[in-house]
Amino acid sequence: MLDLAVKLLQENPSIALFLALALGHAIGSIRFMSIQLGGVCGTLLAALLIGQIGVQPDAGVKNVFFALFIFALGFAGGPQFFANLNAKGLRLGLFSAIEIVVVLALVLGATHLLKLDQGTASGLMAGAATESAVVGTASDAVGKLALPAAQIKQLQANVVTAYSVTYVFGLITIVVMTSQIFPLLLRMNVEAEARRLWESMGGSVQDAHGNQAAPEMVGRAFQVTEAVGLSVDDVENRFPGIEVGRVMRAGQILPLTQELVLSRDDLVLLTGRRAAVLEAAVAIGPEHADVSALDFAIETVEVVFNRRDLEGYTLAQLVEMGRKSGVSEGVHLMAITRGGQPIPPLFEVHLQYGDVLRLYGSHEDLNRLAPRLGARVDQSERTDFTFAGLGIVLGILIGMFSVRLSGVAFSLGTGGGALLTGLVFGWYQARNPQMGNIPASAVALMKDLGLAVFIACVGLSSGPQALTLIHKYGVALPLTGVLIALVPALVSLLVGRYVLKLEAPVLLGAIAGQQCSTPALSAVVNVAGNTTPLLGYTITYAISNALLPLMGPLIVFLSGAVGAH
Repeated sequence: MLDLAVKLLQENPSIALFLALALGHAIGSIRFMSIQLGGVCGTLLAALLIGQIGVQPDAGVKNVFFALFIFALGFAGGPQFFANLNAKGLRLGLFSAIEIVVVLALVLGATHLLKLDQGTASGLMAGAATESAVVGTASDAVGKLALPAAQIKQLQANVVTAYSVTYVFGLITIVVMTSQIFPLLLRMNVEAEARRLWESMGGSVQDAHGNQAAPEMVGRAFQVTEAVGLSVDDVENRFPGIEVGRVMRAGQILPLTQELVLSRDDLVLLTGRRAAVLEAAVAIGPEHADVSALDFAIETVEVVFNRRDLEGYTLAQLVEMGRKSGVSEGVHLMAITRGGQPIPPLFEVHLQYGDVLRLYGSHEDLNRLAPRLGARVDQSERTDFTFAGLGIVLGILIGMFSVRLSGVAFSLGTGGGALLTGLVFGWYQARNPQMGNIPASAVALMKDLGLAVFIACVGLSSGPQALTLIHKYGVALPLTGVLIALVPALVSLLVGRYVLKLEAPVLLGAIAGQQCSTPALSAVVNVAGNTTPLLGYTITYAISNALLPLMGPLIVFLSGAVGAH
């Protein structure tokens, strides 16, 4: 029976491929405390195990899915990457620079001391930095070395094996350090600092934790008994986060202006965030149950913020400007998405170019305000395959160009080229949402499936060589992986706290982002008790996610000069 199963997998690599995906994601979903390997590492471990029986998937499958993954990675991060090429973004970008420089130095040092080959050195960097894309760009660079085919195959296998060994230890290190050890080292009360930061940015304590059962945006009617003599503008200024949507007097809907003065027994419809509406209710009067006469239809739209002249303004400043001009009446900001991550929509959050704003209001009000903020996001599920295909083709062509350094051909390869075009195409599409639409769900599928299939393919083909490398280096690789994950994070902690003087949640989020570690971010958010760590994470994640994969060809080139020959 076992022999039949082995023969089936050897003769049908596609079955082995999808089996590795299924088993790997099951393994990756297992959680131990706050540690979870994730589907990529789980898939690699499953593929290495299945690969011991000698399964050889088609190389073309690996290359196609890697191109899909790396282009989608750049496309998703392009808007945020270019948006952060400014003074504030580059300030936090220092963390990404620390990550790259320190990791490169440590990997080259380990390569010299342990006499690592180019494949093992590249896998060590990918695993310790927990950046899976480096596996692809480094493997691609190894494939272009002027070496015998058997030696190239062995080096590529070493990339995968070293990555699988060091990734586990690098992930555990960065999660534990950012969420547990670093706060103790600097005697930081992360939860208290996160609460203070949240409140200082205009957030209420009630909204800082989790998702409540009641809807976030509400509309309620009140009978005026306490607010007699106040104007609409007075009410909205006194209670940020609400809008007066309708005013009824003696059964008649009054023309709504900011100067309209409320009279006793007027019925007022307030819309906005639940906490703000409840706070305003005390100063208005008792709630009126029947809102049918005051009700009106509302909708939500998403807009890509592309106003360079307004970039860096806080939400509070934009709200005030909108009220003075009258264009923002009746419209609420429900959410901000930055680099694919939700940002808390607090009044002191500074907007960045490329932020996606979710607006809530009437059709008429949205049509008045949305064009003043940016272009509407295409809500259709249609994918522009012409746009995506052209981007991948251009990336592959760019990756084919090479320059010779010290007699060695150096090129970005398919990975580096597709990443660059993905960044540019993603940035362009964010500026012009009506063109080249690739829905977020499609981009996520391209990233997840592309990386999973690529990792499964290299794991299956590298299986037989994996045990050789593990036997050769023993515990040296995992211990080195811990060191390489720890040192740049520790340097960033000291720089961020004592030089940049960042708040604890922003600092820890930035360190998680410099290592492109979503599990570390989740652990920090749990410790903080709110989402303020995202304010640091999105910037460093976008920069590291774009630059670290480009280090794949570089580490292959540099390690060849200092490692084993």
